[in-house]
Amino acid sequence: MFVIKHDTYDKMSFLNIKRQSDRLAQLEREGRKELPTFPPLLQDIYSCLYKIKPAFEKNIPMSAEFNKILIEQMLQTSEYKRLHALTRLDEFSSAMGVVSFGQKILVEIPQEEKERQQKIYELEYKLEDLKVTFQTLKDLFKKSPKSKKLAKQLTKCRKQISQVKKQLSNIPKSKLSKGQLRRLARKACDKAREETEKLQDMLAWGTEPGQLQRLPVEEKIQIAQRIQNSRKLRKIAEIAGRFQRLALHKQQTKVTHGRDEVVDVEMGNDLARVLPSEIVMLTNSKTKLLFYKKFVEKQLSQYKLEGLEKLAKGAVVCCVDNSGSMSGSKEIWSKAVMLGLLTIARHQKRPFAVIHFGSKNECQSWLFPKANPEPHVLLEILEFFFNGGTDFERPLDEAIAVITDKSNPTFQKADVIFITDGECQVSDAFLAQFLTFKKRLEFSVYSILIGGYPDVLYEFSDKVLTLQDLNNDDTVLDTVYQI
Repeated sequence: MFVIKHDTYDKMSFLNIKRQSDRLAQLEREGRKELPTFPPLLQDIYSCLYKIKPAFEKNIPMSAEFNKILIEQMLQTSEYKRLHALTRLDEFSSAMGVVSFGQKILVEIPQEEKERQQKIYELEYKLEDLKVTFQTLKDLFKKSPKSKKLAKQLTKCRKQISQVKKQLSNIPKSKLSKGQLRRLARKACDKAREETEKLQDMLAWGTEPGQLQRLPVEEKIQIAQRIQNSRKLRKIAEIAGRFQRLALHKQQTKVTHGRDEVVDVEMGNDLARVLPSEIVMLTNSKTKLLFYKKFVEKQLSQYKLEGLEKLAKGAVVCCVDNSGSMSGSKEIWSKAVMLGLLTIARHQKRPFAVIHFGSKNECQSWLFPKANPEPHVLLEILEFFFNGGTDFERPLDEAIAVITDKSNPTFQKADVIFITDGECQVSDAFLAQFLTFKKRLEFSVYSILIGGYPDVLYEFSDKVLTLQDLNNDDTVLDTVYQI
């Protein structure tokens, strides 16, 4: 019943993936109830996605004709080619593509066509059973050619075979045209590509290039299932891509346009930075010579530009409020911001740390000297949530502990990003001590306040960014991703 040629490796590969993937195994079970040829269709789609150049079987039964036409139409579409570029020779991506494709196909195939396929399948099954019976009777009759009973049974079986063949030939052709099947295949391929790209992006959170490819397919499937089974992780995934792209864009822009912030006026002869008031001297013959003199002596007034890049960079330390009021969209947003900061840390080859905080005794931190957390650890960080109260002193103390950790000296001269929606007083004694450490250790604190009043944050922060609407976050992200 298979349409696409596949060898033992293809079968074993797909079987192994089904054992690992609950979603794929469940899809096959549910699909078989609606469409008897659905399991072989999944194998065929997997082969089409995995193989570099899939080839068709020559002789296929009537029950597989629908699958063949569907796959023929699919292979001709540009949507398949874009999907295939993601999945070829990649077991994991091919498997995830099969799940999405199969789900879409199962919904899109009309009930009438499913019933038609069911009837064909049942008649073919009956025909094969009769053929086996006929061959058995024939073999017995050879041994007992005078047996009237066997002769009668053979005649009856032959008639039954003829009747079933006639029933099969009388089944009307599918009402779905090739054009309709091609459109259906396009939709399924588009959905599969979107889902596969999303999963690849999610699996790549916090990983360095090549790390994901080194993971065993079983581990990739486990991680993918964990993401798909978690509403929180799915919500983060919906916005994290934008945050990470923006963070990377800001870093690339800084490298390309490193001198773009005017901080003062200085003397020099850089014509690109000379003030307009000096350039005016060139328009008058009486002052033109003065301009040349000042140019030679480097005494022209020009803008002093300071690059956005720092001379030395320590860790990126992200403190995330886990109080009950952050639950929901605020938590999702703050963790997406954190993923963007992780992208920056990895891009700049800076250490990275995450500090989740709630009430006084609720604080959990993770340190990554190479900003390269294992995927399962990153998922743990994203899913972790205290759902407690709010205390600022504990996470700020923890930030100092991270920065001063002698086993990780590169964490010094850090940028601390403090994300909260709450108000919490800090004692004068703590504030004085914290500011002393901050000056001595040369680290900066950038606070992001989601609603509320920023008074306390100003006391210990170099900069406070306020955000009233999570859907209007461009200004905040533009600033924080400049670190």
